[in-house]
Amino acid sequence: MSVRKLDWSPLDRSSDPVRNADPDRIQSSQKRYEFIADTIDDAVAKLEKVVTSGSDGLVGKYVEGLKDDAKSIKESLEKAGVRYRDVASEIKKYEPDLDHALKETAAARTDAEEAKGDQTKAKGMPDAKKDDDGEISADEKAKGDAKDKATKGADDKMAAAKKRLDDAVNALDVAGKRFGDAVNCKKYDDGLTDSTKDKIDAVLAKIGEIFGWIGLVLGVLAILIPGVNLLVFAGIAAGVVSLVASSVLYAHGKGSILDVVMGAVGLGLAGLGGIASLVTKSISNTAKITTLGKWGFRPIAGGGKNIEMVPLGPGGRALGGGPGRIPNFSRPFGPGNNFFNPNNAAGNWRNLSEWFNNPASDWLLKKGGFPTPDKGFWGSFGTQFKDVGKFWGNLGKNPITFGKDFGSTIAGIQGARDLANIVNAAGLGNINKLWYVWGGVNGAFGLGAMIYTGGRNMQWIPDVNLPDNAAT
Repeated sequence: MSVRKLDWSPLDRSSDPVRNADPDRIQSSQKRYEFIADTIDDAVAKLEKVVTSGSDGLVGKYVEGLKDDAKSIKESLEKAGVRYRDVASEIKKYEPDLDHALKETAAARTDAEEAKGDQTKAKGMPDAKKDDDGEISADEKAKGDAKDKATKGADDKMAAAKKRLDDAVNALDVAGKRFGDAVNCKKYDDGLTDSTKDKIDAVLAKIGEIFGWIGLVLGVLAILIPGVNLLVFAGIAAGVVSLVASSVLYAHGKGSILDVVMGAVGLGLAGLGGIASLVTKSISNTAKITTLGKWGFRPIAGGGKNIEMVPLGPGGRALGGGPGRIPNFSRPFGPGNNFFNPNNAAGNWRNLSEWFNNPASDWLLKKGGFPTPDKGFWGSFGTQFKDVGKFWGNLGKNPITFGKDFGSTIAGIQGARDLANIVNAAGLGNINKLWYVWGGVNGAFGLGAMIYTGGRNMQWIPDVNLPDNAAT
């Protein structure tokens, strides 16, 4: 028998009261559970032979260890076998109750259809009519009584059909409760029931997967849209969530130790990167101030006695090159004036904010000897996106420059290149080569972390755990 598709409106029901009851599937499930129980019993019997066998059957140093493992597995299987056997047995007890409920509800539906037909017939029977004197004759009274009797009989039959249905459904509910109580997970201590911890772990695993994908997408965007600090910090936030999830899972004997290590190293590098960023800003700020403090005069080419003020580099050499104009000292800090805005990397450097630029963070930066941002969050955000536009604009204008910049971004050394340009423009020499090493390490780890995250989420990379923390 399959799931019934019948009209239950005669009983004022919109659907089958024994919903989705398929005896064939239930019987198949019973056989499957019974087969599993038999298989477990067979495995337990074989393990019992290993546990109880003497030295004649097994020889070697491995014997005792093998016996211990076999005993542990046997005990676990015995516990699991009890539950499977109970489920198979209770399904067998439940099947007659289900079959009875299906038959009774079907019979109740048939009764209801008949009762509905009787009600229609009764409704069509003639009513008692009065004669001209307003009296009801015996014949007319008999007609009225017959209609009332037929109506009452049909109504009683309908009520009986509904009661038959309710009784069948209630009896099946009782059988279902008995079934559920008999195999309630609280009765068993066999490791097959998901505990609260297991459910939490399942949620954490899903959260870790989701934020792993988020971090992966943000990492790719940080490469394609370099210099936008909002993406970097969003990636760090996603990394924090993933690390918490993977740490709890590992503490519960699940997940992978590599997830924890990769997450911790990634956040550690991000923290060191934040410190390095502040140091870089200080170096860049020093270079800017140094550049603005070095000025000299030189003749304007073809300008006779006219002179211009220009920033000076190493050895007093003028930076920027080419003829200029006499600075307007009436507006010494005006827009575009060479006196304030020299056309080199150091003079044009701007200290942009990441997430800070408020009285509290500015006070801390000053206390630490670091420069405060020139622009706030949204101003910095806009400037960063303009720089991204220039970055991608070189793809068509100057592919070689674009390729170098893009390669440097992927390799993680673009920041060191920018710092080197600023320091050189200020005439302060060269930066320490460790800045390039630092950037390369970050770039390599970032690419490796993205590959690892993608592999984990696609389940290409399996769990890696220490022996004493392997999931059981």
